[in-house]
Amino acid sequence: MKRCETKIQTRKTRVWQNVKSVTSTLVFVWLFTHHVAQATMVPTESMNPTILVGDHFMLDKVAFPANYPDFVLKVLPERAIQRTDILAFWSPEVPDLRLIKRVIGLPGETLEIRDGDIYINGEELKEPYVVHVLPPERRLLQNVPPIRIPTGSFFMMGDNRDDSRDSRYFGVVSHKAMIGRPMFIYWSYESGPYPQDGSVGQWAEYYASIATHFFTRTRWMRTGAVLR
Repeated sequence: MKRCETKIQTRKTRVWQNVKSVTSTLVFVWLFTHHVAQATMVPTESMNPTILVGDHFMLDKVAFPANYPDFVLKVLPERAIQRTDILAFWSPEVPDLRLIKRVIGLPGETLEIRDGDIYINGEELKEPYVVHVLPPERRLLQNVPPIRIPTGSFFMMGDNRDDSRDSRYFGVVSHKAMIGRPMFIYWSYESGPYPQDGSVGQWAEYYASIATHFFTRTRWMRTGAVLR
């Protein structure tokens, strides 16, 4: 009888240890992906050629305000945000839509766009990362009157200026909406743009494409590339 009770007790102990192990692992994964780093990919061409459709990269989320409640932010160091930084943030227009753009205008600055050129406090900003895919006569929002960027806000734009919905359309982005900074590409797969809220059929087609063309469509030379 005692031997049977001992076996039952041992089995309960093992089950409890397994439960604790799985629980601690899940908690660690949740904390890591929500507050430290997260695997992310880009579904649109707005950041071409810096970030391509199908680039999968790690997103540094440490101390970015959108990932923490206010009482936690009070004890965390404030992440410095500089011009030309590439950042992920929550869209001001669509709830739960994550965007990735480049910081162009900083708080307190006066920004103006003239014939597609950016002027900060009256001085032209040099932008070697910008590309255009349309001829000048077909480009939209090439002129934006001077605006003063409020405290705690940023003017964000895509590198692919002719195919980017950014601060020219939805205005400045609050510091509190910032999610993280892309670090490096761990895998890049050649594919066309797709909707982030795609149907089950669209996702099934996408993953079937990966299974079929993994080796031929993987952009191996982009593996490990640092995003800046």
